[in-house]
This record gives sequence, structure tokens and C-alpha cells, in this order.
Amino acid sequence: MSVSVLPADELAAHYLAAQATPGVGPARLRAITDAYGGMAGVVSGVPPAPERVDARSSHLAHVVLASLPASLPRARREIAEARAAGLRVACWEDAGYPPALLEDGRGAPPVLFVAGEIPAQVMLPSQQLASCALVGTRKASQPALALARDLARSAARHGLVVVSGLALGIDSAAHEGALEVPAGSGATMAVLGGGHGRLHPAGNRGLVERILRHGGAVLSEWPPAVNPQPHHFLRRNRLIACLARVVGVVEAGVPSGALNTASHAAELGRTVLAVPGRPQDVRNRGALELLREGATPLIDASDLLHHFGLSSAETPRAELRERGVAAPGAAGVSGVPGGSADLANAAVANLADAFRGGEATVDQLGLATGLPASELLASLALLELEGRVAATGGGRYRWRG
Repeated sequence: MSVSVLPADELAAHYLAAQATPGVGPARLRAITDAYGGMAGVVSGVPPAPERVDARSSHLAHVVLASLPASLPRARREIAEARAAGLRVACWEDAGYPPALLEDGRGAPPVLFVAGEIPAQVMLPSQQLASCALVGTRKASQPALALARDLARSAARHGLVVVSGLALGIDSAAHEGALEVPAGSGATMAVLGGGHGRLHPAGNRGLVERILRHGGAVLSEWPPAVNPQPHHFLRRNRLIACLARVVGVVEAGVPSGALNTASHAAELGRTVLAVPGRPQDVRNRGALELLREGATPLIDASDLLHHFGLSSAETPRAELRERGVAAPGAAGVSGVPGGSADLANAAVANLADAFRGGEATVDQLGLATGLPASELLASLALLELEGRVAATGGGRYRWRG
């Protein structure tokens, strides 16, 4: 796509106005501007190589051109409001537009509104991204929230950027975990489903401020005054998948936004990881479905870091094997890695002692065994599948032997 001769703010306003044309989304607008050599070519109505413009692109370009006079005044106000709010405005042609996002011909929005600075780890082609996405349910269990924080903290400590959607639950926990690492190592970036001036959830405004102070970024394809809509979040999910080399689903139901993000990630050729969980827990049925479909198990940070050529000093894989937790990729039951037969006798005995012949919560088991939440949940899931542990409701388990 050639560089447009339109001034930067006029270019952004024209893109917003063009998107207001019924039937013209990012993919079609991209095809039109490619054919016409940029938005300036669309405005002039003269493509640089008429013989390369098909009838459909020519028709849509004329429809867009006819709609611009009615849409431009509002679009110009929206760009002015964004500038007044201190947001950076980046279009397809700008050097500040993320290259990995630009690779997506289907969903890359023509305009991004950015608070803060997009970290350098994200300003790379998709195969070179040093960023991971951690997503999941808003109504997450306490162990899943703890795991999301642990994963994000480890990723940020190793210099990765953690991308998520600023929602309650797993998303917020992921952002929080990344913020526990001193600024200058990794960072975190949030993608919104509405404009910056219509933050959702509103209670996360303090989290946004911390992300920005920490050197991260908050971005949206929507002008500041646009309220979030259900279909906006589906588009937001695609941006999250685009901006990460690896997407980890920590806990998710069926259907869910996290599964939607994972679907986009698979389509885009990203690596999808999923945390094993209890089969009876509806909050994580989605992750188990992903595992059944071939997603890579995510048991601890080493499974995440492995895809970036990094290793975790916190929980080396050798230590996991010694504890009897199956390594990712091992064959298992219902897509869950390994099976209880793969758990070392010592690990089983450790859990059995923790139950003391009765029932216990995940928190109680964690205190008794000293196992990280990720390993404990994985072990319980495997033992439950084998019938050696039973979930009794209310987050409690009973040892069956």
C-alpha cells in the first residue's frame, strides 16, 4: 500500500468515515485502498493502474466516495477528540502501526487509538513477536486467578509483553501479574471493546493508569466516545490474538470470548495453549475442549516460555517430572496430558495425606502440599478422571483412594 498524500489526521478521518459506509468493513476497505493505491486514490476516484481494479472494488470505491461528505464531519470530530484526550492515532500507513496486526488482511482496523506506547516487543512481524496473550472467564475460580497472575508475572520477568482484554477475572489477573515485575522488563497491553472514554469495566480505570505508568499501552479501534457493544468484543478478541505469538486460555466456559480468541489465534497460525481443569467445572469446559482439539497443555510458566526459547527458573521441567506431573504433549484421557498412572507415587501419596481421609478445598490442598496452583489443578483433574478424587461442590474435593 503506497503512502497517502492526505495529512495524517485527514487520513484517519477518511478511514473512519469510509468504515461508516454500510457493507464496508476492514477487509473490504483494505481491498479497495490496495487497489486504489491508498485512501488518496479512493478520494480522487482514479486508481494508479485501472486494469488491476475489478468491478467489485470499483463499485465499492464509488460507494465509499459518495458516502464521505455525510460521514466526514463526525469522523473529524472523533479524531480531534482523540487528540485532545492525549491518544495517538495510527493508520495502516503509519510506522507506529503494529506489523503483526497489519499482516491480517481480514481484521486489521484502518485506525488505532493508542494510550501509552506500544512496547517494542509487539512492534514486530508475527513470527518475531515477544508477546503472549492470557485470556479467560470473567467469573474465574481463585486457583485460576492465581495461575493467571503467576503466568503473567513469569512472562513479564522474562521480557515478554502480556496482552489481554482488561475484562474482570482472568484478563485483569493477567494484567496485574505482569505489573508485579519492575518496569523495564516485560510489560502489559490491554485491548478495549469500546472507546477509551467509555472504559468497560469502569472499575478498571485504576488498572489502566497503572498499565500506562508501567510502560504499557491500551489500544482500541474505536474512537473515544464509542460505547462498547457485544460485536465489538469479537473484533477485540481478534486483535488480541494478532498481537501475541502464543495465546493461553487459563479458564473458559462454552461458549466464551476466550474460545473466540483461541479460534482467531488458530486461524492466524498462533500457538494455542489451554490449562487442564476439572471436567465437571463449567468454568473450564472450554479449555478442555481446546485440549481435545489439539491445543497444547499449559500447566505452568515453562510451557508458555518454551515457545519463546526461554526457560523458567521458577519451575524447571525436570522438577515437574520429579514431582510426577506429566509433561505437555503426553498422551492422556479426553485430551488432558498424561493420566493418573503417570503421576509419581510420591505425588499421589502427598495428595492423599493432604485429604486426611476427608474433604478439602483447593486452597487447603495447596497449603498442605505446597504445590503451585497450576500443578495442583492438573493433578486433581487427572485423578478425578481416574475416579480417585471426586468433586463434591463448592470448590471441595473428596479422596476416594
